[in-house]
Amino acid sequence: SGGFLARHWSDGTDTEQLAQFSYDLHAKLALEHNGSERWGYRPLNTFCAEIDRIPVMPAKQHKSAHQRTEAESVVTSIEVIAPRAHSSSSVTTMEYSGPGTPVTLFDGENQQTSTHGSISVPDFGGVKEVAPEAVPWLKTSLVNKLRQVGNTTSTAQVDPLKFTRSLLAEAKGYGLKSIRGKVIDVADTGYRQPIIELSIDKGAGIGTLGELSEVLNYVDPSNAESISAKSKRLGTTKPYILLLDQGQDIPADKIVVACGAWATSCLRWEAFRDVSASQIPIQGLRVHYLLAKPKEQIPAQAVFAEINGTVYSGEDAIEIYPRPDGSVFICGEALDDPEMPPHNPFEPVYSKRATGRLKQIVNDVSSTLSFDMIQYGLACHLPVHAKGIPVISKVPSSKGLYIAAGHGCWGILNGPATGLAVSELLVDD
Repeated sequence: SGGFLARHWSDGTDTEQLAQFSYDLHAKLALEHNGSERWGYRPLNTFCAEIDRIPVMPAKQHKSAHQRTEAESVVTSIEVIAPRAHSSSSVTTMEYSGPGTPVTLFDGENQQTSTHGSISVPDFGGVKEVAPEAVPWLKTSLVNKLRQVGNTTSTAQVDPLKFTRSLLAEAKGYGLKSIRGKVIDVADTGYRQPIIELSIDKGAGIGTLGELSEVLNYVDPSNAESISAKSKRLGTTKPYILLLDQGQDIPADKIVVACGAWATSCLRWEAFRDVSASQIPIQGLRVHYLLAKPKEQIPAQAVFAEINGTVYSGEDAIEIYPRPDGSVFICGEALDDPEMPPHNPFEPVYSKRATGRLKQIVNDVSSTLSFDMIQYGLACHLPVHAKGIPVISKVPSSKGLYIAAGHGCWGILNGPATGLAVSELLVDD
């Protein structure tokens, strides 16, 4: 992940408040926990560049049955926080309040989006052009158009790995225990917490514990034994048990599935038997990336470059994110493969042709980025919802199952607000 943060790029969609709230929460977390040093948080100037006809020599052109149509290549922007209630779906809607009316950087009544390598970039056609020299580390002679589409008040960045590890360390400081393993199944024990009803007589006071016990009424939720035969057999009074590949069983009151492109793994688990694939139609979009060390330090300028007239499909798009530590993250060459993501999240699946192509484009765009590679030939999987919407919801009719996934390219941006919203669901339920 590039770790790009944009406050207004979801304006006009149902995730507008989520994105704005989470962008501000990123800034708050960085201020409170020294994020600039710990996870590379910093504001950015952001540009969209249109580059015409660079001479790229591919290793080989492939026109096979796997070649995607234009419609299949489209990655839609995130539109809503959770699916609205329809007669065919029982997933509940969740709303989150955020800041007030935003101020956009562009003109026009409606904000459209255009497909990019991984980020759905708003249509900034109303933004005035700036001189190519504003981004001197690009080959300015190739830049046809350059627009500044974000400034240090509206766009920022983090290093995703450092960010997530720092938050994990903070959580461990509050007592969190982390276990790394593969979930084989989630068993439903059948146990449900008993309900205590309190009847209060306004004319009578309660002064002693004995008097209190007289107005408490124990209600068995199943009108049977308080602990089912199954939960007795499993040896727990928790409603769920996570079964791990290493043989460890973990009793649980509540479970949150937040594993991105692998969220649909829960459909194989017993406790999620009432969840249908149509409720969480999430699959992985494979995006390739390079992590590079340039010849010289590049300023805090993120660039979304659209390259026209190349020898492939007519247009390529790459994203370039310089980081405070001197490295540069570059991504593009998205492949919508039906077999992705792999069953093993740690399996390094990538296309050598795509990564080679990406490196070739980068070298043609910028002489500064003729680099020695830190890492090369990698890919990540964006959790893309079929409708372009993330799911942040309790599983309907469950006693403690939740799903938070499908954020597409905005997972790092919307992560803090999503985590806060899910925590409130857990506490309030």
